[in-house]
Amino acid sequence: MRSFAQSRPPDGAGPRVTQLLDMSPDQQEFSRDYATGIRLAFAELRKANIAAPQLSTVETDGTDVSARNAIQLVRNDPAQVALLGTVGEALALSSFREAAAAKLDIAHVAPWLADSQFDRDPHVFSLFASREDQIRYVLRNLAEMGVSELGMVYPNPARAEALRASTEAIGGRLKIRLRTLTIPAGQDPAAYASQLRPDAPFFLVFMGAGIELAQFTQGLSRRRMQRYVVCLADVDTNTFLQLNPGKSVPIIFTQVVPNPRSSKVPVVRAYRDALQRLFDEAPTPVSLAGYLAGRYAAQVIAGTGANPSRAKVLAEFQRRRSIDVDGWRIEYADGGRASSFVSQTLLNAQGAFVG
Repeated sequence: MRSFAQSRPPDGAGPRVTQLLDMSPDQQEFSRDYATGIRLAFAELRKANIAAPQLSTVETDGTDVSARNAIQLVRNDPAQVALLGTVGEALALSSFREAAAAKLDIAHVAPWLADSQFDRDPHVFSLFASREDQIRYVLRNLAEMGVSELGMVYPNPARAEALRASTEAIGGRLKIRLRTLTIPAGQDPAAYASQLRPDAPFFLVFMGAGIELAQFTQGLSRRRMQRYVVCLADVDTNTFLQLNPGKSVPIIFTQVVPNPRSSKVPVVRAYRDALQRLFDEAPTPVSLAGYLAGRYAAQVIAGTGANPSRAKVLAEFQRRRSIDVDGWRIEYADGGRASSFVSQTLLNAQGAFVG
């Protein structure tokens, strides 16, 4: 794979927003799903003759070098007025560092980011619930079952190093014991799960991607150990089911948007209708999140007038105005995130979704 590639409109096409995508093997399906929602929002705006900037994409291979190259590409093109929907989380974090190093004064809008350390950064505008919001929601529901300990399963030592400190701080604030379980470098998650110690916590929060989660559940299924696996919004349910997960392993998925199939919120109905008409794809929480991000970004940028620039666009986002996107409310409470909405869906031991 090349380190980066750009799809861009012809020169002179006017202001553009750019989405950075992590197309490494464990992130590419998730990235494509989020990108589908953003592309859908912009396609719908064009179809309705509503003014919106052009949308470009830059693909990376998940390395810091490709993130650096992508940021330099954006920096050197003054027509690019904002970064929109950078995905996944590791790329988002890398893009912040590289943009700061390159002195790229630009808005990072709706990156896929559960980490809350940048919530008050004047360049970062996170739309969806943080990792702490998601864990807090799960714990609230588990509290009725008397759960006092969670196992935090990291797919590799690098992921554990990146997330452990912030996750343990969350556990401290929520007054719950967290036990760290880290899959050794190079070990298959299925092999690790098949040898899980009998005293492992009954509820396991898996901190990896969809492929790794599927492998982990395969190992649990072989182990025949009854455990609930909690997965945060970094895994899309539709994609996960295509990965041959282990049978009879109940999984709790958190979601940071309304149910894309059943919600009656007008913007979700508009999403379903547009998705069917324009792309003929099944609704998913991740592509709905992308759609909401695209609709929000276009609405804010429209507020800058006929000739948006990087500075004008950044200043407009920094106002963090309350905006209603067809029934979905954007509220940056105390300068933090626009939404703390979380719901959950259970994939039960019979393979059916509940809730």
